[in-house]
Formats: sequence, structure tokens, C-alpha cells
Amino acid sequence: MAEIAFLLDLEGTLVKDKSYTPFPEALEFTEKLDSMGIPWIVATNNSTEKPLELIEILKGKGFNVNEQKLLSPSFLAVDTLKKEGIKSIYFLGTEKIKSFFQESGFKVKDDYKVDAVVVGRDKEVNFKKLKTATSAIVLNKAKLYSYHMNRIILDRDGFVSPSVGAIATCLSYAGNCPIVSFGKPSKLYFERAFELVGIKDPAKIYMVSDDPFSDLAGGKETVGFKTVFVLSGKYSSPDILDSIDENLRPDYVFKNIKECERLLK
Repeated sequence: MAEIAFLLDLEGTLVKDKSYTPFPEALEFTEKLDSMGIPWIVATNNSTEKPLELIEILKGKGFNVNEQKLLSPSFLAVDTLKKEGIKSIYFLGTEKIKSFFQESGFKVKDDYKVDAVVVGRDKEVNFKKLKTATSAIVLNKAKLYSYHMNRIILDRDGFVSPSVGAIATCLSYAGNCPIVSFGKPSKLYFERAFELVGIKDPAKIYMVSDDPFSDLAGGKETVGFKTVFVLSGKYSSPDILDSIDENLRPDYVFKNIKECERLLK
């Protein structure tokens, strides 16, 4: 039984952005973990690629991943929606994920008469889409689900934009309803992650991410694991941590994932 395990965020931690270009040190670090027999998974909130296609993309980039080494909110989304009896959804997101839901047996509609609104990464979100989603929640009593609760995302041009959690929060406020999140920092997500790495004790698990809010502070509050904030993604300065409760701030702040090698000694 391994003594420690790592949950590794994807964008900003293992890869640079949606081009999935790896940080060279990320490939080196994951290879080191494999050589030492230390379990790790890609713990991503990705809401733009079908999970199995994302695995193939990352394999092509040199990462040693498979279905047991990547956890995507898409897997949890299907399980949760089916368990709650959802048949039809209004989806804000990519065509790839839209087809994923259709292939999984859900009716994806373009009007407000649905059982649920599901928020993913939608770079073409507009007033009409927000109006339809809000109408579904208010007029049709649709439930609101979100792929994750991340606030911002770093785009290829170096600028940041509202992420999935920001849009979902907007709809939650407008519809005066709760959000059920499939991804980080939901307890369901992290419990599944613990199963994949084969360790239940959160004190032996490190979550490494460039997102100090949902991934790290939210995760620490939810399951109590150890947290590592890397400055290789959307935040290049640790000053952002000043806005986080002291008890939920990361245990470690590193320049990039390579510095996590200090935790292996």
C-alpha cells in the first residue's frame, strides 16, 4: 500500500492551456511518481472534451494515463443525473459534451422545457442562452447542475475569463436555487478520486492545482487533504491567497509542479 498519493489538476498544472501542451517538468514529475510506485491521477474539471478522447489527447502528449488515472466530471454527471431521474437537459457547453450526453441517453433540448440545466464551458454563451437557462429554472422548475465551481479560466491569449462556476453562480442567483456540482470541490468527486488512487486517508493525499479556491480551499474544506498551490497557471503571484480564509490556505506554494519533488523525500 502506497504511503502517499497525488491528485493533479490539468490546465495550469500539468498542461499550459486548452492546447494541452505539457509543462516539461509535469511529464518528468509524473514519470518519477510512476517509477517510485506512487499513485496519481489527473483530477480535472475539464468540461470541453469527452473523457475518453481527453485520455487519448494526453497519451499523445506523453502522459501515462488511462481510464483509471483520469477523473472527469463527465463520468460523475451521467451517474448523478440518471440517479436523480433527469431525462432532458438544457446544456451550456461544447458540441463534444453535448453529444456525450446524447450518447449517454439524455435528451438535450434548445428550449426551457427541460428537467435540468447543466453548465459546462461555453465560450459562446450569450444573453439568449442565459435567458433560456433562467426560464428553465424559474418557469419549469428545472434543477441546476454545474460541471465545477471554478471562478476563472486562463485562455491562450493570456487573458482570463469567467469560468463555469461563475456562470452557474449567475444562474443560481437569478433562479434563487442551489447548484449541484459534479466536479471539484464536490465531496462526490473527491471520494471517487480517493477510490482511484486507493487511499482513503486524506492526510496522505496531496491535491496540486493552480486554483486556490475551488480545488484547494474548497477541497480542503470538503475532505481535508493536503494542498499545493502552483504559480504556473492563472495566478502568477501568491498574493491572491490573501482573500482566502487562513485555515483554508494551501499547505505549500510552489513555482511549478517540479517543486513537488520535495514532498517525496
